[in-house]
Amino acid sequence: MTVTLITVVAVSTVFIVYAAVLLTLFGSTVTVTEGGGQVEYSLDGSTWGTTLDPMINGTYWYARVTITGASVQDVTIDWQLQVGPSTWTDTGSPTQTTMTLAEGTNIVYATSNGLASGNRNWGIDTIDAGSYRVEVTVNG
Repeated sequence: MTVTLITVVAVSTVFIVYAAVLLTLFGSTVTVTEGGGQVEYSLDGSTWGTTLDPMINGTYWYARVTITGASVQDVTIDWQLQVGPSTWTDTGSPTQTTMTLAEGTNIVYATSNGLASGNRNWGIDTIDAGSYRVEVTVNG
């Protein structure tokens, strides 16, 4: 009787193990890449570059970000002015953009909706002489 019971348990275990590995499925390959881009600056909103010539403190200046390799997705973009350059430190109040990126390249301005109209004037926060930059963080 004991031998029969052990045999039944052993055979049942084999069937359970067999049933557990009867089917294994794998999803197709998913490729994840990191987007790219750059922050650009302008004194007048029409000519953009990655640097600005030295200017008098308080001069109006603007920032935008060009995001490349994007997929369609909702994002929040945080804009933060920093003063440095030995140690970059946040200064002034941040700006936040909420929008949906389009496929490919997107040009986004420091506004609540990412559009050029009303682009933030960073000059109101750069009234002291020094070196400044805008840090842009894209959160998906």
